[in-house]
Amino acid sequence: MWVVGVMALLCALPHATSGQWRCPGLSARPAAECSCDLPHTLRCAGDHTALQIIGRHLREQRSRNKNTGVSLLDCALRGVSVLSSASVSELAGVGLHGLVISSGDIRRVQQGAFASVAGTLLALGLPNNQLPSVPTEALTRLWNLDRLDLSNNKIHTLDPNSFKGIRNLTYLDISDNQLTDISPDAFRPLVRLSVLRLRGNLLKVPALVSLKEAYMLKDLDLSSNALEGPLGPNTVPSLSQLSSLQLSDNTFASIRRGALAGLTNLTNLKLHNNQIDVLEDNAFKHLANLTHLDLSHNEIVAVSGASLAHLNSLTYLDLSHNFLRSLSAEPLKSLGQLAELFLHDNDISMIDDGALAQHKDLARFTIEDNPLNCDCLMAGFARWLREAKNLTQTDKSAAACATPPHLEGALISRLSKNKLCDDYEPTEKTKELNYANKINSIVTEDKMVDLDNDKDTYVDNLDGLDDDLYDEELDVPSEEDLPTSQAKVRLLDAWFDDEEVHLSWSVDPPSTRRYRCSGVTVSRADSMAKHVACHRASPANVVLRGLKIDPVDRYTFCIALEEMDRSDMPLSLVLGCGTPQVVRQRATFATPVPIVVTQPTVIETLRVSEVRSNVTSDGVLTVLISVMGLNQQYALQRSQRPPKSDALYPAFNNCYVILAVHSRGSLVAQKDSPCKSNLAISMEGFVRGPYEVCAKLSKMKVDESRQICVVPQLLEPLGSEMKAGFKSLNTALIGIALGLMVVIIGLAWFVRKMLKKPAEFEPHRCFRQEAAQEETPRASYVMLTATSKV
Repeated sequence: MWVVGVMALLCALPHATSGQWRCPGLSARPAAECSCDLPHTLRCAGDHTALQIIGRHLREQRSRNKNTGVSLLDCALRGVSVLSSASVSELAGVGLHGLVISSGDIRRVQQGAFASVAGTLLALGLPNNQLPSVPTEALTRLWNLDRLDLSNNKIHTLDPNSFKGIRNLTYLDISDNQLTDISPDAFRPLVRLSVLRLRGNLLKVPALVSLKEAYMLKDLDLSSNALEGPLGPNTVPSLSQLSSLQLSDNTFASIRRGALAGLTNLTNLKLHNNQIDVLEDNAFKHLANLTHLDLSHNEIVAVSGASLAHLNSLTYLDLSHNFLRSLSAEPLKSLGQLAELFLHDNDISMIDDGALAQHKDLARFTIEDNPLNCDCLMAGFARWLREAKNLTQTDKSAAACATPPHLEGALISRLSKNKLCDDYEPTEKTKELNYANKINSIVTEDKMVDLDNDKDTYVDNLDGLDDDLYDEELDVPSEEDLPTSQAKVRLLDAWFDDEEVHLSWSVDPPSTRRYRCSGVTVSRADSMAKHVACHRASPANVVLRGLKIDPVDRYTFCIALEEMDRSDMPLSLVLGCGTPQVVRQRATFATPVPIVVTQPTVIETLRVSEVRSNVTSDGVLTVLISVMGLNQQYALQRSQRPPKSDALYPAFNNCYVILAVHSRGSLVAQKDSPCKSNLAISMEGFVRGPYEVCAKLSKMKVDESRQICVVPQLLEPLGSEMKAGFKSLNTALIGIALGLMVVIIGLAWFVRKMLKKPAEFEPHRCFRQEAAQEETPRASYVMLTATSKV
C-alpha cells in the first residue's frame, strides 16, 4: 500500500527524461545486486557497501543516458545495524524522490543521515528494522518529505519532538510496532497529516486523545490494537475531516448511542473482528454521511429497528459471521440507498414477509450458511428473489432451504407459495416418475443403474407451479428443461469419515465453464438407490452429509451436474456414474477440506516445533525454524463456537518468531521475523562461543510462548581437517619443547649446586682452624690470620 502511494506520488512528478525508460543494470555480487519491476524503480540487495556502489553507478548511468533515471530506490542491506550519513551521501546527485532502506537489524540512524538527498526526497521508508524510537535527528530538515514509513520496528513511544522538522508530511505509517504511549503533542508538528497508520500496536483508548492534534486526518487505521470497552461518543476525538476509520481486530464489546460523535464526515467505518454483541438505539445518529459499514465477525444476536437509524447514505452493510436469528423490515427501513447487504454465516432461519420489499435494486445479497426454514413465511422472500433483477444468479442460487427435510437444498427462488405452504410427503409413485424424468435412467458402459428417492428428497409437484406468472418471472430454467450434455463424468476419489462422504469428479473433455452439482444418488448391491443433496458444490469437492457407509460394501455413485454459461445460468445437464467400489475410510492423519470438529477438547495453537542451527569457524550462524499451526483452520458448528477470547482460538495476526542467541548466560544477538511455516535466518560475527540459540513465538511482540533452545553444531569450512591436524601437531611440538626446557633448567640447577659445594682439602698454613667446642656441636668458623703476604 505504501509503495503504491509512493509510485502514484512519483508518477505525478514531471520527468526530465524523454523516450522509453531503461533499467540501469547493476550486478556486483556480493556487494550489490539490482533489478527493476516498475518504471523508474530500482530494487537492490547487498552488504554495507551497497549504497556506495549503487550511488556511483547511478550517477555514471545518469550522465551517459538520461533514460535510465531512477526515482525510487528500494534497498535491502545485510549485516547493517547503524545507518551512517557517509553511506547515504553516495546517493547525492542521483535525483531520488523515494528511498526505502531495510536490513532487519538497523537500530540507529546517524544524525543528518539523509541531508545529502534532502533536496529531492519526497518519500522515505525504514520498515522492517529494529529502531527503538523515531530517528528524529536523522529526519530533521527533510522539508519536502511527504510520506514516511516506519512500520515493523520496535518503537514504544512517540514524544512531542518525534516529528519535528518534517511539517509537510501527509502520510505516516507506524504499523506493527510496540506503541503503548503517545504524547498529547506528538502529532502537533504534522499540520498537513492526512493518512495515519497505527495498525498492530498496543494502544489503548486513553492513548487516542493525542489524535486531536492531527485535525487534518482523512484516513486513520487503528486496527489490531488493545482497544476495548464500549465504543462511545468520545472514544475517538473530534476529527472533522476524517472519512475512513478502521477499528477492526480489537475487543470493543458494544456500540453506544451516538458513538463517534465528532466524526461527522465519516464515510467508511470498519468494525469487523471485535466482540460487539449490542447495538444501542441511535448508535450511529451522528454518522449520517456513512456509506460503508462493516460489522462482520462479531457476536450480534439482533438488530433493533432504531439501531441503524440515521444511516440514510449507507450503500454497503456487512453483518456476516454474526449470530442473527431473523431478518425483519424494521432495521432496514431507513437504509434507502442500500446496494450491498451481506448476511452469510449467521443463524437466520426466518425472513419476514416484506423485509426486503424496499430493496429490490440490491446488487449484492448473501444469505448462504444460514439455517433457512422454508415455510409459508418465506413466500415473500422467494418472490423478492425472483423480482430482484440486479441480483446476480450466484447470490440467488446461494439462498437454499435447510429445513424442512423434503425441501433441503432446494433453491428458494424456484419455490412457489404452494410448495412453501404445502407440508406434504411425496408418494413412492411421485418419486419414481419425477426422478425418472430428471435423470432418465443413467446408463454406464455395462450396466443400467435404477435410481430412486427417499422421503427426505425434495420433489416438484407434477402439476407444476401454482402461479401462472411464475414461469414468466423466473429466468432460470428447471432441470427438466435442460438438454443433456455429451460430456463424460468420471469419479476420481471417494472417502468417508464419521460425519461426511467426500467425492471428487472430473469432466471430460475439460471445459472452462463452471459446473455445479444438482444431485447425487448412491446405491449398493441388492438395495434401492438413495438420492442425497450435494448443495451445488463443485464436482472436485462434493460433500454428502448424513450418509452412512459400510466399509466392506461396494457403492455406486451417480451425479447430475449443471453446466453454467458465462452469465452463470444453467446451460445443460451432465450425467454420469462411477464404477462400483469400496469407499475408503479417511486416515486419522489426513486433513480433509473443510475440517469438521464435533467435540473439540484441545485445539493445537501456534508453536515452534523445531529449531536447528550451526555455526562456522568464520562466525556465520545459520538457524532453521519450523512453526506449527499456521495453516490450520477450524470449522465448528455455531453452538460449539467459544468466545473469541478463548485460548483455543489464538490470534494469528501479529505473530513473530523471536530468535535469541546467548553466550555464557548473556544475550549477544536477537532478531524478530514474521511467522512463517519455515524460516531460515543467518547472522554473522559469532567468533567466540559457546552459544545457545533459542526460538519462541511472540504475539503482538509481548505475549511470549515456550521457547526451544539448541546448541549450534560447529561446521568447519573447506580444509578445516588439515588445519585441525596442523593445530594438533603444533600443540604436541609445544608440549615437547616445554618438557625439554624443564629438563634443561633442572640439569642447570643441579650442576650449579654441585659446583657451589666446598671441596675437602688440607687447610693452608695461612689459615688456622678454631678449636671446636666439644659440649655443643656448632658450625666451624674460619679466621683469617694475616701472617704472611700472599
